[in-house]
Amino acid sequence: MTQLTLCMPSNRNLQHSASAIETALIYADKRDCRLVVSDNSGDPQKRARYENSHPRLTYVVPDGDGGLQNMASALSKVETPFLMPMGDDDEIYGLDDKQPLDLSALPGDVIGVRPQTFIWTNEKGVQQVDRFAITAGDAGGRLLEYNGKANGNNGLYYSMYRSDLFKGLFSLFSDAHPTHGGYCDWALSFAFSAAGKFLTDTSTIYRYDLGRWASSSKLEAAKTSLYLQAGLPDTAEHFSALLRFIDVHVFLISLPLPDAERRTAQMANARLALRTFLHEVTKTPDQYDPEVVYLAELTGQTPDLDTAFQISLLIIDRLQEGLAEKYVRFMKAAGGAV
Repeated sequence: MTQLTLCMPSNRNLQHSASAIETALIYADKRDCRLVVSDNSGDPQKRARYENSHPRLTYVVPDGDGGLQNMASALSKVETPFLMPMGDDDEIYGLDDKQPLDLSALPGDVIGVRPQTFIWTNEKGVQQVDRFAITAGDAGGRLLEYNGKANGNNGLYYSMYRSDLFKGLFSLFSDAHPTHGGYCDWALSFAFSAAGKFLTDTSTIYRYDLGRWASSSKLEAAKTSLYLQAGLPDTAEHFSALLRFIDVHVFLISLPLPDAERRTAQMANARLALRTFLHEVTKTPDQYDPEVVYLAELTGQTPDLDTAFQISLLIIDRLQEGLAEKYVRFMKAAGGAV
């Protein structure tokens, strides 16, 4: 039985997406997997080239032109036990001299398999190679392990996941998240790391194009654009750690974890993200409204995590009025009580 589907939402035209699609098709032939391309580029040449072109390729054109719709369209065609998201500017390769992991034989506590991730730029080639696994025995430990190993890039997102788990978390994000922001990929990866272990398949190479994240100036501009595209003000970057704290906290509610593990993971998330935000407010109070500074101080004096979360919602409402209410609905959709 075919175990894996490569899942590629694509917005680039034929010229700028062909290498990603072609390497994925070669990989699919080698590894007996499938490729879904949901294409909202509107490029007729691309459609003519790939529609009904290959027995392992499902090519679809979604109804809308948004990135979220494009991903949902690709996921809707996945029928295999595992899926792997793939960018249409990245490439994937299977090494002939290495034996791939058997996805059908993975232990139940393994929810993902990551390839060797080559962090790459057009100007400088391969900048970094990541092949770390996430193997801690509990959700909080895995979340901390991922934070320690990520080294500033989110390549873990492009892994092979159990389809039901990935689809479930993405559906919550798609259906209920207040902003649907592209900045949320970090929060999703932290949640996935808490959900289960990740092994490494060294027989697969994923070439991740760093692109607009390649330099400090490009990085800052790209991060700001993600918040603006999500409908948030340009000051949202100052609240990035707080937004991640809230998002991960809610994502963890929806995961099939024992209650005790969920709580340790939420506490670990607070130590990483909430503490970072509180430190930023203390270090640069002039960047924030005085009420935000006051609420941040109050949060830092609060030993109870649930109370700290509630105050965090009050703070986020100072970033954008009405945002707290949207997050309350998001939390309820995840199965939490507010």
